[in-house]
Amino acid sequence: MNISSLYIHIPFCLRKCQYCDFVSYPVADCGGFREQYPQLLLQELELYREQAELSLLHTIYFGGGTPSLLQPHEIELLLSALPQAEQPEITLEANPETLDEAKLAAFASAGINRLSLGIQSFQPQLLAAMGRGHSPQQAQDMVSAARRAGLSNINIDLIYGLPGQNLEQWQADLAAALALETEHTSLYSLTLEPGTPWWQQQQQGTLQPADDDLGAEMLELAIDRLAAAGYQHYEISNFARPGYASRHNLAYWRRENYLGLGVAAAGCLLNYRYYNQRSLEDYRRLLESGQRPLFDEEHLNIDQVMSEAIFLGLRLQEGIDFAAFAEQYGISPLKRFRRQIRKMEAAGLLEADETGMRLSRRGVLLGNQVFMQFV
Repeated sequence: MNISSLYIHIPFCLRKCQYCDFVSYPVADCGGFREQYPQLLLQELELYREQAELSLLHTIYFGGGTPSLLQPHEIELLLSALPQAEQPEITLEANPETLDEAKLAAFASAGINRLSLGIQSFQPQLLAAMGRGHSPQQAQDMVSAARRAGLSNINIDLIYGLPGQNLEQWQADLAAALALETEHTSLYSLTLEPGTPWWQQQQQGTLQPADDDLGAEMLELAIDRLAAAGYQHYEISNFARPGYASRHNLAYWRRENYLGLGVAAAGCLLNYRYYNQRSLEDYRRLLESGQRPLFDEEHLNIDQVMSEAIFLGLRLQEGIDFAAFAEQYGISPLKRFRRQIRKMEAAGLLEADETGMRLSRRGVLLGNQVFMQFV
């Protein structure tokens, strides 16, 4: 089995943001677990190595949490244990306040060649409301520092649809982002997830997110501004200069095999998906007893696999190639999903011809309505 992508979850952060529902824990509350974590990851890696479930890796992604809380020598230790193809893409997610130029240079020396900065906004009041720990100036300074450190593939994340955010602030954020001239930009619409502080405030009536129409206007504005600046809108939330699309995330959207290591990591191998323990202690306990730190696993039937392939593939500008899909799964989407396709075409959300299908401009704005048809 060819497994060429690996995700490594680093479940530590300095503080929890108001909107965050990712599995992460303030590092000050983790005792000595933070220092033990790299060795635990190596123990988990060995369990897969023993089962020969690892190919030469083309992409490695350190996500979180805040992976930049690890030290460069720890990243180097982990990367030295991994079989890598020539010129792999190795991404580190980072928050600006955890970095400086020396640390960035050390990460680059350790093997990181793609940096993903969680900037989220350049508006001080919005950053404070979110619970972010950096200033706009720190964010801008860290992009410049990363360049000086030799990192030539940089992504920045921005969020739109924030409570209290207006169109003028969003225009200013886009202008600030474009001025940095990064290779990649990811734009995420705020979703209030159950259990987060902002969700609880919404339930209590003390917080009001931006309305859907404003969110759609923000996305349309961003699509046009980024296109004019030379970025390709290759996935619903992602924009890249030519040649800089995220190879790791493309593996997800094309439903390729990938492994996940670490607390709360997930992996997908053909029709098998697994999820690791979310608890730090349970993760450590199972590994120390020589077991995979599984929380759950599932085997998908062919209908579930095909549905996933459709709604993941539709996230991409390239959409679904009917012939390639039929070759892989033994049936054309036009036959298996004819009713759903025609319904979404009639609604103006999907464009289809004899070779394939893709979201329309309106479908990009209302993607979830399309995806639900194929679940």
